[in-house]
Amino acid sequence: MKSSPYVETTKRQSNVDTRRFFPLGKIMIYAVLCFVAIFYVYPLLWLLLNSLKETPEIYTNPWGLPQHWMWSNYWNAWTTGNTGRYLLNSVWISSATLVAVLVFSAMSAYALTKLRWKLSKATFVYFLLGMMVPIHATLIPLFVYFTKVGLVDSQFGLILIYISFGLPAAVLVLCGFFTGIPKEMLEAAVMDGCTVYSIFWRIVIPISKPALMTVTILSFVGVWNELLLALVFISDPDKLTLPVGLTRFAGEYTTDYAPMFAAIMIATIPTVVLFAVFNKQVLAGMAEGAIKG
Repeated sequence: MKSSPYVETTKRQSNVDTRRFFPLGKIMIYAVLCFVAIFYVYPLLWLLLNSLKETPEIYTNPWGLPQHWMWSNYWNAWTTGNTGRYLLNSVWISSATLVAVLVFSAMSAYALTKLRWKLSKATFVYFLLGMMVPIHATLIPLFVYFTKVGLVDSQFGLILIYISFGLPAAVLVLCGFFTGIPKEMLEAAVMDGCTVYSIFWRIVIPISKPALMTVTILSFVGVWNELLLALVFISDPDKLTLPVGLTRFAGEYTTDYAPMFAAIMIATIPTVVLFAVFNKQVLAGMAEGAIKG
């Protein structure tokens, strides 16, 4: 049965309209994306340029290129500003916290989602309650308690606090992912003679790499950029983390901004590189966890 000339004419017009307006819509999308990219990249570019200037030039020419490229600012920030020591402290604290959060959150999520026991739901709610407690409300009680047990001005005490505040979100992400793992897969492993521990290490962990990578990025960045707890609980200059160390560049009457900007740039590089390298894994882990949860 042949279609009427009117229908064919309408189809042709719709196709022409689609071809005509689709490039315009695509151009608008790319324009918005470029604007967003510039909005996020420009602060880093501005920071890089000003870290290579002398401090008086930052006041007179904050938006232009440096007249003299002062790479020595990075050396001064690393040595005189003690940024190297602060960087090592942050790497140690962030790494220790990350390993503990990954191990404990993965084990907890596995027990909450794949093992049958009476208080599993209550325990999951208990973890969720940890996300509702603001850090500021715990400062005074934690400081009083840590003073009594001798954990003030201790990196180990700071790591314990970071682990406590990092576990709830990590458990939530991993529970959402573990819930989607088919029970038939685990039952088949049991039939093959696997124990609870071998199932966890040989099956659950390997297929949960996207979710684990998401937890890795979120936990690392959160600890790396944390200032308040480190400022309150650490006072020894040799134990300071990088965010607290950056505050030492500000003097009582004057501030040498050039080395400070260089130190900020050094502190920014690890997180930027981490996101640039593992951004696909992070997005995949968050998407799969949200769908399966």
